[in-house]
Amino acid sequence: MLSTCRECGKSFKSDRSLHAHLKAHKLKIKEYYYKYFPRRDRYDNKLINFTNKDNYFASEFNNKTNLKKWMAHVAPETAKTYFKNFLINRKEKKDLEFAPCQVELRSLMSPSVTYYQKVFGDYNKICEEVGLSTKYKTISKPLEFSPEKYEGGKIYIDTREQRPLEIDDYPTEVKGLKYGDYAFSDKDLTCNCYIERKSIQDLIGTLSGGYERFCDEIERAETENANLIVLVESDYNASLMFHKLKRTYKNIRTNPQHIFHNIRTVIQEYPNIQFLFVKDRQESIRVMKRIFFSNCEYAKVDLQYAYDSKLL
Repeated sequence: MLSTCRECGKSFKSDRSLHAHLKAHKLKIKEYYYKYFPRRDRYDNKLINFTNKDNYFASEFNNKTNLKKWMAHVAPETAKTYFKNFLINRKEKKDLEFAPCQVELRSLMSPSVTYYQKVFGDYNKICEEVGLSTKYKTISKPLEFSPEKYEGGKIYIDTREQRPLEIDDYPTEVKGLKYGDYAFSDKDLTCNCYIERKSIQDLIGTLSGGYERFCDEIERAETENANLIVLVESDYNASLMFHKLKRTYKNIRTNPQHIFHNIRTVIQEYPNIQFLFVKDRQESIRVMKRIFFSNCEYAKVDLQYAYDSKLL
């Protein structure tokens, strides 16, 4: 499909060629789109921030603050229609099979699963209506926790784990694991659950330069019907803003948009993986035990939604 310059009428075989041509008119790319294709924030009517063409035409709001203000400002039915269409458009544009989980939605210009639950009553039901399969369920009561069923077992810690969590109140053993950093000694009791602990720095490295190797690891786990949970010891909102943390971002040539794009891709592509962001290392210990001792309920639940709802 040809791209036509609105300034002079010349046609180009690609947007890249058109964008290069704009220099002849002394126009920056964003100036060109602001002039001929102005798009405005639904809440405050300011021009949509231009980062690239695709994002520009896909964006309806400049930030989540404006999104939330718009949600509070409009009639409930207007919001319901908009966000149902958001799911439909995302399904078609990204060719999604599964309903986006809490981790996915919180990284997009969208309300979280929590909001959908409040407005629609049942997030899974609205997703099924638009043709998205339910991968994980939302829960309204705390995840099951039955540590007494696991007495006599151990939590294995992988030999390669460089900064192992200090689990003082349950037996542990250092042992080589095929994947992940932590597992329970009786895998049948946890439905073959493996937990991979990551700091935010680890996550950035894995989802950028180590991406292909990470996908290979997920596929190895999938062939053995293993459930892999990436447990990130960093608050979700802070993780979305890692580029503003100098101690984290130093010497890193990527950004949150790229990292969370890869996270969303992995979640949709592989049925056996979840990501869960918790506030710190100590919280990682608590949550890991809750997952291992949940009588396998973890495998059916949107864990980030459960955590955000204080049910995990």
